[in-house]
Amino acid sequence: MKQVRQIVWSLVLVLTILFTAGLTKTIQAAEVSSYTQTARLTKDGNPLTNGSKVLTNEKLSASISLTFPDSQAIQAGDTLTISLPKELTLYTALEFNVLEEGQSNGQTVGKAVVDTGKKTVTVTFNDYFASHPLNKRVALHFDVKVDSEVVTKTSPIQFKLGNTDFSLNYEKTDGEAGDYEMKYGYQDKSDPTIIKWRIILNARQDMLRGMVIKDQFGDGLTLVEGSLRAVRYAPVEGGIKNEAQILSLPVLDNFTKKAVFDKNADGKITGFTIEFGDNYNWPMYIEYSTKVAPGTKVGDIVHNTLTWTATNFPAPRSLTREVRLESGTGEGLGEKDQTPPTSSSTSSSSSSSSSSSSSSTSSSSSSSSSSSTSSSSSSSSSSSTSSSSTSNSISTSSSSLKSSSSSVKEEAPKPGKKKVLPSTGEKMTPVVLIMGVFLAVLSVGILRVKKDS
Repeated sequence: MKQVRQIVWSLVLVLTILFTAGLTKTIQAAEVSSYTQTARLTKDGNPLTNGSKVLTNEKLSASISLTFPDSQAIQAGDTLTISLPKELTLYTALEFNVLEEGQSNGQTVGKAVVDTGKKTVTVTFNDYFASHPLNKRVALHFDVKVDSEVVTKTSPIQFKLGNTDFSLNYEKTDGEAGDYEMKYGYQDKSDPTIIKWRIILNARQDMLRGMVIKDQFGDGLTLVEGSLRAVRYAPVEGGIKNEAQILSLPVLDNFTKKAVFDKNADGKITGFTIEFGDNYNWPMYIEYSTKVAPGTKVGDIVHNTLTWTATNFPAPRSLTREVRLESGTGEGLGEKDQTPPTSSSTSSSSSSSSSSSSSSTSSSSSSSSSSSTSSSSSSSSSSSTSSSSTSNSISTSSSSLKSSSSSVKEEAPKPGKKKVLPSTGEKMTPVVLIMGVFLAVLSVGILRVKKDS
């Protein structure tokens, strides 16, 4: 009996799992694939045309416009991915809402995510287009630049962004180190809350007596601890031309440990001072990363100021640089479907009209039996009423048929190109068959156990 119970419970468990799977209808998110898109690139607000010149790290603003056919259904959780051509890259990881176009109520269409590693912008839709299925459109706006790791030299480049072809003249530039100081900052590629700063000092390779270097972070920036690196190099003939050149040289000495840090009330580093002393014609390179303050928003500007002095210089030299945090925007719009009256409501109306007509005819007939004069009059009235009722009934019936036809047409599935995995649980026939097989196996198993015992 113990073996029988084990077999029974095992089969019950299997049947329960199968039955649950059969009853569960699985809903899969889909990648939206049916749409048309056009693209636009601008530099400093001016559209790029064939032959436009673009420099290394020069910021380009991209606008992608997408339109969807009514047959392309878009449900909550569905996604759409835009891939950049290999010649372009994105500045930093980013997320932004796609808002309802022209509205100030904060209604969103979905959320866009910028992936710098994959060079993609992916929109995940909410249920907005499920209730606004007609004339759907979306526009996305974000910044790009030529990928200097792919395009390594000055040359013409051709690429397709969306369905739009571009032909530009790329000019590779390594920047300039200046005479005494150079500084710039940029957002980390994978973490937009981190700003990286780069400094070159004494590219001219002068003798600087009693040199003191100070750097003060503005706008709530704080040092990413362990990121500061300050090094010097042996002089080279002709001085330092650019960052690429100085980074190709062997490091002569690391003087990071000379830094004395300024801290805020929370103990976070907000700047540093390096009393270097005499600089015997050495070019210097300093790099570090800062974290933006909580509450800093995309599009905000953060500042950083470098100051240095030397006793053989008449006055301090200072340089302030700023970084605007990357941002993206998007908007979308659709129209609501105008659903026609359902066939059931029209049939109900037709039935009511028919009932009213029958009641009217009955009333005429009763009036006819009262008097002959009245009968004559009533007969005429009844005839008129009957004719009117019949006409109304035919008209209503015709309307009902048209409505029913319209309803059937409306409920027909739309031939979209949406890639959706088939749902399970639509038909129970396979489950019933499986249950029958297992019940048969169960019976055989019980009979065998009884026979053996």
